[in-house]
Amino acid sequence: MAKDPTDYSTVDFIPPVLNVTRGQVLMDRQRHIAIVAKRGRTFAHLVHVKSGVLKMTRHTAADIIADWLEADYPFDRAVAKLLELGRQHGITDAARKALEELVSAGREPKQQKLFG
Repeated sequence: MAKDPTDYSTVDFIPPVLNVTRGQVLMDRQRHIAIVAKRGRTFAHLVHVKSGVLKMTRHTAADIIADWLEADYPFDRAVAKLLELGRQHGITDAARKALEELVSAGREPKQQKLFG
């Protein structure tokens, strides 16, 4: 059972688990897409539009669980859409390199459940 985000009276003793894979497509509540570019033990780097520019940002497991949902969005289409947004509005070098590495991998990653 997931914790109610408005409940400030309880404390979580079990830390959230980073349950995403490299290349997984996520969506926030405003229906903006992001792709997991890198995954470490405690952090994941997402490529998404932030402040009008396509950037790669670092997020903890708690941040991802609170702000992002699993997207039923095809990997190839998400990469193409993000590259197009980067051409239109600007893209950082780190985000461009991360997307190019995902494209060169040449296959769609296995999707995992965020709330397994």
